[in-house]
Amino acid sequence: MDIVENRFNAVEVIEMAKDIEERGHNFYKNQAEKTQDKELKKLFSKLAEDELDHYKRFEELGNLLKDGSRKELEYVYDPDVSAYLEAIVEFTIFPVDEAVEIKDIVDAVQIAIYAEKDSILFYTEMLEYNEGQTADILKELIKEEKKHLLDLVRYDAKLSRK
Repeated sequence: MDIVENRFNAVEVIEMAKDIEERGHNFYKNQAEKTQDKELKKLFSKLAEDELDHYKRFEELGNLLKDGSRKELEYVYDPDVSAYLEAIVEFTIFPVDEAVEIKDIVDAVQIAIYAEKDSILFYTEMLEYNEGQTADILKELIKEEKKHLLDLVRYDAKLSRK
């Protein structure tokens, strides 16, 4: 089957979002354990907790959708948009630890910055195709991911001054 023919319903997109958040949690938790830098350990630990919280919110939203209480189960996504979303999740957002070599703190922070940018992009794209409670949750998550990005960029600026 050609990837462009794939279409996702809201529950499937929620599952992709949960995967992003789970990968983010694992990435930050693993990096927090590896670093000796106390400030970065604290930042990565907080980000890991936030990603776990995001996962739980998506899980709750997915349960609502699976209960059939929403019409969002219909396949509403354009095939090109579905392929785009799948590509973002599969290839860019929070790499599986074994899939990428992280050389040092700078590298870990840079990977996290790119992953946060890509998750913002993913959720913004999802937002365009959702409304109601789903849209509200996505808006809140986008706001939180932007804060994560800002925290990481600020830390990256400190690293470059060292």
